[in-house]
Amino acid sequence: MTIHLQFDWAPRIRSRTVAGSMGYAAHCRRLFPSLELDTSDLYLLEWFQIAGLPERVPGRELAQVLHAHPKLAAFLISRHPPAAAYVDQLLTEHEPADAEELLAAETAVVWEIAEWIVYQREPQMYDALSVHEWDIVAATADVVALGGKVVLDAGAGSGHAALKAASHAATVFAMEPVTTLRRYLRDKAARLGIENLLVVDGFLDAIPLPQDSLDVIFTCRAIGWRLQHEMREIDRVVKPDGFAIHFTGLPYPADPDDPLHTALLADGYREATYQEGVTTQRKYWKRCDA
Repeated sequence: MTIHLQFDWAPRIRSRTVAGSMGYAAHCRRLFPSLELDTSDLYLLEWFQIAGLPERVPGRELAQVLHAHPKLAAFLISRHPPAAAYVDQLLTEHEPADAEELLAAETAVVWEIAEWIVYQREPQMYDALSVHEWDIVAATADVVALGGKVVLDAGAGSGHAALKAASHAATVFAMEPVTTLRRYLRDKAARLGIENLLVVDGFLDAIPLPQDSLDVIFTCRAIGWRLQHEMREIDRVVKPDGFAIHFTGLPYPADPDDPLHTALLADGYREATYQEGVTTQRKYWKRCDA
């Protein structure tokens, strides 16, 4: 049984999670075939990643890992105190594993969140993924030209889209909550001599910028974690007649029952397409209210 607890981190409307099935681990192995992981990598997790464990990692396997590694359980609680109730419940409901089961559980847990570990440990490996090889300037051109604009890339990752946008925009804010990725992005911008890109810490549901400060906000696979809060923040920070654009990495056309699709259309967004290589994906955009 997978337990879902509220850690001041609301259930996500756009969920890539496969908790309980361990299906995402296979995807991560395909993405990072040379990656080697062990349980010590779990000490790299940041508080908001720990908050997401109930939705990403099967509870039984995580409990087995925590039974075997009590210092790791203490770390998770210390790093994110609201996780204490979840950890205690896991340890109560699930028994320790034998040696063979434990090895399988450890492997399952670390690979289910391998991308989070890569963000922390191997940002250059994440940066090299082919999924990044598309042109944000071309992908936004049918909605708004970025030239001379003040732009926010919310959930900037390693900065592919933000750095490309900076070649046209007046100023680009690259907002990214993962500490290692922010450092990597700053260093990359410095190496490239890009001076109009500002890297900031933050989340889409709590953007650290003033009201009406942006001409354009865009996200790349980074909306839908706390969607109602995110949409309110977008409306707050984008100027009247500015634009919000979301590149989802999801196939086009949308399933009409997709809750993200339904919620964005209800908020005034239009569905459109963009290209990631040879793949047609869906984006959503709107002109914010005057």
